[in-house]
Amino acid sequence: MNRVLIIEDEYALAAALASVVRRLGAEPVVAASGQGGLDKARKQKFDAVLLDIGLPDMSGLQVLSELQKEPDPPAVLVITAHGTLDNALEARRLGAHDYFLKPLNLAEIQPQLRALLTLPRQETQAEAAVPGPASMTGSTPLMQRAFSVIAQACATQVPVLLTGQPGTGKTLAAEVIATRHGGHAPIRFRCDEWTAEQAGDMLVQSLERAKGGTLLIEEAGSLPLPVQAVLSNALTKGGVRVLATSSMPLLEMVREGRFREDLYYQLSVLHVALPALAERTEDIPALATAMLLRHAPERELSLSQEVLASLKAYAWPGNVRELATAMQHVAAVCPAPPVLPRHLPDVIVASTHLEQSLDRALVAWLDQKLTCEERAMPEYDTLLAAVEKLLLGELLTRFDDKPTRMAAALNMNRATLRRKLRELLGRE
Repeated sequence: MNRVLIIEDEYALAAALASVVRRLGAEPVVAASGQGGLDKARKQKFDAVLLDIGLPDMSGLQVLSELQKEPDPPAVLVITAHGTLDNALEARRLGAHDYFLKPLNLAEIQPQLRALLTLPRQETQAEAAVPGPASMTGSTPLMQRAFSVIAQACATQVPVLLTGQPGTGKTLAAEVIATRHGGHAPIRFRCDEWTAEQAGDMLVQSLERAKGGTLLIEEAGSLPLPVQAVLSNALTKGGVRVLATSSMPLLEMVREGRFREDLYYQLSVLHVALPALAERTEDIPALATAMLLRHAPERELSLSQEVLASLKAYAWPGNVRELATAMQHVAAVCPAPPVLPRHLPDVIVASTHLEQSLDRALVAWLDQKLTCEERAMPEYDTLLAAVEKLLLGELLTRFDDKPTRMAAALNMNRATLRRKLRELLGRE
């Protein structure tokens, strides 16, 4: 019978994992600490290990390193609630077969575990990534998923597509993938820097320079269709690993005939989706603190609660790049901790004031609408429609009265937008 070692200090999760192991016809053995797991691994032979990084006595990465020193190391699946790019890359480098994020989806881990218990041992070892520093951080599920795919990309030579809004870190992530695998920076080709006439020749030159290495194609959605054919042909021939970034919706462009379908699938063997900063505001305190430490290491600048509230309330249209600039501004104007709202760039402070003004205006509007007997009050849907009508009208103006552009920019479903425009603004 196969035997699986579960090194996990959370009792409920360890019990759930043990049930999964039993369902697969294997015997689970549980250890609640890193040292306890190592002791069991040295006394018994295990076919696979489920290993939590956050253990009470030592890092799970230390345990993983020790397990790999055994004469016949078991296949290891790493589990973590604190996913960082460093953790994901280090786990891969140390030979982890895969990397899973808490809250754990048992339906995802079960087929991976089943495969480990049936594959020959030599097929379960992951290719090691080249170690090195990484400056991306984030503990939200969206970023942890991105880190997991980046780690997988570092262990292979397949093409990778990195998507996300401008400033989310696509180029940085691509450089991490390129340098972690081969140790050399990629040759960079930025599509939107060239005219349609120039792009083809420049791409051919870049492919030639990158031969045997990695070519980073930035903003692939800007490639003219004839040049896309050149790139597709080069990918078919091989000889160059291609990493591509795009802040444009490539799948929508495929549907509209503006991007080759075959090229999209050639580029997206692995797909790293980097979320907007506004979608992961829980990461802002850690990001901002790390950035301040880099710009002013000697002052140990701490962020006041008022500043944290302002940072989380701001929309961050420039994403992480804008946050980095804001923290550089703070480091330049704040002589000593704590960082106060007056040390922030004006645009962030003004945005906070606008949010407060909007709150006050909404309260006053509701007071006006609700000053009647309860049975005569407007329905919630009526209130919502009034607000949404104003919002849609203003947004349409800002997007030059082009609903398709508006839907793409705001990540809206186009059919839903058309319905709302018809119902609220009488537009067909």
